[in-house]
Amino acid sequence: MSQSMSIRVSEAEKNVMDILWQESPLTSTEVVERLQTQDWSEKTVKTFLNRLVKKGVVTFQKDGRRYLYSPAIERDEFLADESESFLDKVFKGNIKELLATFVDNKQLSKDELDYLKGLLADKESKDVE
Repeated sequence: MSQSMSIRVSEAEKNVMDILWQESPLTSTEVVERLQTQDWSEKTVKTFLNRLVKKGVVTFQKDGRRYLYSPAIERDEFLADESESFLDKVFKGNIKELLATFVDNKQLSKDELDYLKGLLADKESKDVE
């Protein structure tokens, strides 16, 4: 599934995905238990799980009377897609503008700048090969 998926997942659904990325397969009851801080009912969590299944990002297996849920996509793949859609939405796909905004607003610490330089140097050395 490496082509751009452009899956629209709400913040609430992303919380459910985070649980499944940490540990799976899980039953809906186990997902509810791990989301206790959210104060969602089991019905709400089941609704999110069903939506995620429809979107193709979560799969399930029947285990007797229970359903065991697992993520259908890797977290890295999901984040790459999310950041791409953010870039398209907010900066109309213009990565230069995105980077300029971060750098100009001085929101980057020295560590973050060093990390960014490292990523760029790494990318350049790979592109040269």
